[in-house]
Amino acid sequence: MKTFSKTKRNIVSLTTVVLLVVSLAASAFAIPKQQVLLSTGKQLTGICCFLWNETVSVTEPSTPVPVVVTWSADFSVNDEFLVGLSVNRGECIAYGGRVIPWQGVLGGDGAQNTTHQWVVSPKDGLRPGTNTFTLCGGGAISNSDTITIGYNTLAVQIGK
Repeated sequence: MKTFSKTKRNIVSLTTVVLLVVSLAASAFAIPKQQVLLSTGKQLTGICCFLWNETVSVTEPSTPVPVVVTWSADFSVNDEFLVGLSVNRGECIAYGGRVIPWQGVLGGDGAQNTTHQWVVSPKDGLRPGTNTFTLCGGGAISNSDTITIGYNTLAVQIGK
């Protein structure tokens, strides 16, 4: 009888530890609301570079650390389009890839998907406290270049 009781206690203890670990792991991946933007249905026209008014923010510690900003979108374009970031309302810069794929160059058309990921470091203008990251860009060729953006996400994650 004592063995069964001890085994039962060990199972309950182990289950409690597993549940605690799982709940802590899940909360470790939670991203604060201001760090994620989900949107759909936007059309932009014009030559590069202008703000797209899609913004996320993160709070930096007293000594800023790098962040990773990711944008993923369904889209269609009528010509080559560029995308970048404005950090804290500064100029539009590509902190990595900036060209949005254009099927027209290959003789195709229709909706596509793109994902851009940029690493922004303290030397790029990050400061202690709140920092904003706004999508920007525009057509590569003319003022009539247009992008229609469907479902898309913009997210920023701070380094540890």
